[in-house]
Amino acid sequence: MTYDVLGGDGGTDRRAARNKKWAGAMVIEGTQVGNQNGGISRPADSAADAIAAQLARRILDGSLAMGDRLPPERSLAESFSASRGTVREALRSLSARGLVARRVGSGTFVIYEPDAGETDVSEITSPLELVEVRAAIEPQMARLAVRNATARDMAALERAVAEMEGVEDAESFSLADELFHLRLAEATHNPLIVEIYHRINHVRAHQQWDSIKNKILTPEQITAYNAEHRALLAALSRRDADRAVKVLSAHMDRARADLLASAS
Repeated sequence: MTYDVLGGDGGTDRRAARNKKWAGAMVIEGTQVGNQNGGISRPADSAADAIAAQLARRILDGSLAMGDRLPPERSLAESFSASRGTVREALRSLSARGLVARRVGSGTFVIYEPDAGETDVSEITSPLELVEVRAAIEPQMARLAVRNATARDMAALERAVAEMEGVEDAESFSLADELFHLRLAEATHNPLIVEIYHRINHVRAHQQWDSIKNKILTPEQITAYNAEHRALLAALSRRDADRAVKVLSAHMDRARADLLASAS
C-alpha cells in the first residue's frame, strides 16, 4: 500500500498525523531554503543539497516511511521556494542514495526501510557517544580529503561553509553542519566512509540531539564553530594534511566540551 504525504488514503490516524506534521515542517523549512541569507538566492546545486538533506532526515528519522509518496515536484518547488529543476536534482540525489524511487506516471516513493530485525542504532547511541565516534574518524577524513579531494569537492565544501555562515538559528545551522561534514566525507572518495557518515547523520537526527542543540548552538557558539570550519577549509585548500587534522581534532574537542557543559 502507498501513502500520499499531502493527503490520506485510508491509512491510520497516526500515519495521517505524522504526514500532516511533516508537510507543515516542510513548508517552514522551505522558506529557509528560499529566503535565508537576506533573500539572496543561493546556487541551484546548494539549494538542491539543502532540500535533499531535509527530505533525507525525514526519511531516516521515520517521518516518511517505506511506501510513502512524496508530493509532486511542483508542490515541493512551491513549498521550498525553489525551481522544479532544483527539486528534481534533490530527488535525483535521494534516489542515488537508495532512499526514494521515481516511477514514471506515479510519482516519487520512499523505498528506504530499516531492518526490522535490528535495533535502530540512533535509539541506543547517546550524544556523547556520537561525538566520540566523530572524533575518532573525522580527522582521518580530513587527511584523506587533502589527498583525494577534487576541485568539484572543494567547491562543494566552500558552498557548505558559506551556507553555515549564512544562518544563525540552531536548526538551520545543524542541517547545514550535517551537510558540510557529509561533503567532507564525500571528498575522501572512500564509499565506506561516506556510508558511515550517512549513519552518523541519521543518529544526529534523533530527538536526543534535538532536545539539547538549542542549548549548545547559541549565536556565539555558531560563530566559533564557523571560524573552525573556515580554518579547516583553508587547510584543505592548501593541501596541508597536518593542519587539517589539527583543526578538525580541536573542533571535535570543542564539540565534546560544549556537550558536557550543556549537561552540567
